[in-house]
Amino acid sequence: MEAGQGQSRAIRTMRRGFALAAGVLVAIGVVFSWLSWQAAKKHEALYLSATAELSGKSLDSYFRHYEHALHVLARELAGSAADAERMHALLADFRQANPDLLFVNLLRPDGQTLASANDEANAKLPYYGDSPSFLHGREELLKGETLDIGRPTFGTLAQEWILPLRFAVRGPDGQLVAIIAATLPLARQQSFWQDLQLPDNTALGLIRDDGYIVSRFPTPRTMSYEEIYGTPRTGQGYDYLKAHGFPERAVAEGYNSVAKADYVFAFRRLPHYPLTMFVSTPINNIVAAWWQQMQFAFALLAALLAGSYAIYRWALQHQLAWEEEKAQSAARFEFLAQHDPLTELPNRLLVRDRLQHVLARASRTGSKAALLFLDLDHFKTINDSLGHPVGDLLLQAVAARLEECIRDTDMLSRLGGDEFVIILSDLDRPGDITVVAEKILGRLLQSFAIDGNDLTTSLSIGIAVYPDDGADFDTLLKKADTAMYQAKAAGRNTYRFYTEQMNIDADEHLRMRHWLRQGLEHGYFVLHYQPQFELGSGRLVGAEALIRLQHPEAGLVAPERFIRIAEDSGQIIPIGAWVLHEACRQAAAWQRAGLPDLVVAVNVARVQLLRGDLEQCIEAALAAAGLAPACLELELTESILVANTQNVLASVQRLTARGVKFAVDDFGAGHSNLAHLKHFAMGKLKIDQSLVRDVASDADSAAIVGAIIQMAHGLGLKTSAEGVEDAATAALLGQRQCDEAQGYHFGRPVPAEEFTQRYGQ
Repeated sequence: MEAGQGQSRAIRTMRRGFALAAGVLVAIGVVFSWLSWQAAKKHEALYLSATAELSGKSLDSYFRHYEHALHVLARELAGSAADAERMHALLADFRQANPDLLFVNLLRPDGQTLASANDEANAKLPYYGDSPSFLHGREELLKGETLDIGRPTFGTLAQEWILPLRFAVRGPDGQLVAIIAATLPLARQQSFWQDLQLPDNTALGLIRDDGYIVSRFPTPRTMSYEEIYGTPRTGQGYDYLKAHGFPERAVAEGYNSVAKADYVFAFRRLPHYPLTMFVSTPINNIVAAWWQQMQFAFALLAALLAGSYAIYRWALQHQLAWEEEKAQSAARFEFLAQHDPLTELPNRLLVRDRLQHVLARASRTGSKAALLFLDLDHFKTINDSLGHPVGDLLLQAVAARLEECIRDTDMLSRLGGDEFVIILSDLDRPGDITVVAEKILGRLLQSFAIDGNDLTTSLSIGIAVYPDDGADFDTLLKKADTAMYQAKAAGRNTYRFYTEQMNIDADEHLRMRHWLRQGLEHGYFVLHYQPQFELGSGRLVGAEALIRLQHPEAGLVAPERFIRIAEDSGQIIPIGAWVLHEACRQAAAWQRAGLPDLVVAVNVARVQLLRGDLEQCIEAALAAAGLAPACLELELTESILVANTQNVLASVQRLTARGVKFAVDDFGAGHSNLAHLKHFAMGKLKIDQSLVRDVASDADSAAIVGAIIQMAHGLGLKTSAEGVEDAATAALLGQRQCDEAQGYHFGRPVPAEEFTQRYGQ
């Protein structure tokens, strides 16, 4: 023990030494990196400042040239104020001597053009007194400025972006008597920078004190001229200039609102004008240059660290192996503390903790959870006859099969002996629990090959549900245990819910699934037909086929008891195929018996469209019965049309092309959308009976039904009312121009033979 402790102390000392040495090396690297980074930024700032200085002087000289030329022109114009032709000639000569200028005009202070270099001498001259650009320039000249460099604008005559220049012509008393207005193309200013070799993403520009950019190079590809020149700047670069009173020279870091990144800016104030030259480059450019310088230093630092680490690893090799073995032993001990040693499933301690998390999540989401208590039937007999080793192998095999029956999000635990617990999470309805329980029972009925023995066993399952039966592990376990003994008393190899009503529901679910499996084989299913009448003429036009289950013991079973179960289990596909064949056969039989060519309506479930071969089934049913497609009408709910719209639309269009009719069933019962129906080839819209029922007694219902009928007719759809139970309702629907109706007022659903007797006359 003491030797081990001494070794640990030595290792800790070496670790501290290595950590200290590594820390010193890293600190040196950090300090060197920081100093190098500051040097790189300083070098870049000097480069940017030099570029701004050079470009600023060039632009200052550029504008000084035009200021001097305009000054000479102003003097000559002042002496020719009364001679319009002379002023026009002077402007034209000036324009010819300065070809960079697009327009040169002489304006009165009120904005009226006196003469223009671009028009005939006596032509009608424009008025600029209402131009915001002119008014802004005049204000600057009235303040005493000689030359105003305006905001960039788009010239409607030049059809390009221009920079206005305005020069004051003053009288002997210094008052403003006229204004020379000239324009420069923005493209001309960029010629100063065409030959510069700028780093990537580096930009130059000239900005006014009010934030408007006068020129910029290069032009960003992602921005329009309106975005560059038509709006004042925002961002830390311009904010810095404004906050520091537009200094003569400056270098700053800030956010470039154009590139949307951090940049370094260098500023140079033009000596003679309220303009500032700026050069900017992204911090990333400096980082790239700095990184090239730092690579050697980092390589050296990495080599030193690697050498130190190699020595450290060599010294710790044996100690680390010992530490790893110790950690594995601790992990194994912790695993055994929370798991069953025989099956390695979670034990009572771990499943209790896990259930609390499941219940907390169920409480947040409003879902349910279930605890299933499982006990092997007659397990003691196997132990007594074949011995405990065989019994242990059987328990392991049972655990493996149980894990196959649950989801990854569920949990299986062995409490001890032949008792298991399953936690089911995120449940929406009791039927989900029933499916798992039946799957477990069916899987356990298959024999086990154990140590040369072919063994069979079964389970009794008790089920408690959160929050119905309890909100903690102990309560749910106790009630599931009680339910498990009820399953034992019921003959074993079954399951029972603790709640009596859930037992009733589970029995009903199980019974219905059994009847559905037998229904097609033994001929339990029958169709009843409800007549459909045309309201205007009173003529019988069709019949809706409604399925019933005629059980030899239970009698006639209504569809609401078994349709949902058939859909959930997928049995609706063969049942729906039988309905189509039988309905088509009966429609053809009626035609042969002399009844009019009635349209037989058949309801189609969502799963039939998504998983069944509906189109092939319809083709086969029509062919077998010898029935024309126009005599078959398929009724779909709006929820079917919304789900998987493209596939549904394609199927509907192909069947419509064959002549099959379609109707929207139960319209108005949910979130109805008439505009959605125009994409589908629907021929009829059936108004749900919940709206039809009160039309004769409730004005709101009557208004809603009337609106549906009008909108449906506007989309070219027929309307049919469901659930018409009295003459007053039928009369009101006829007044609202509803096309067809069905309900107890016209006739209840009856078997085919009775339908033939009633309507075959």
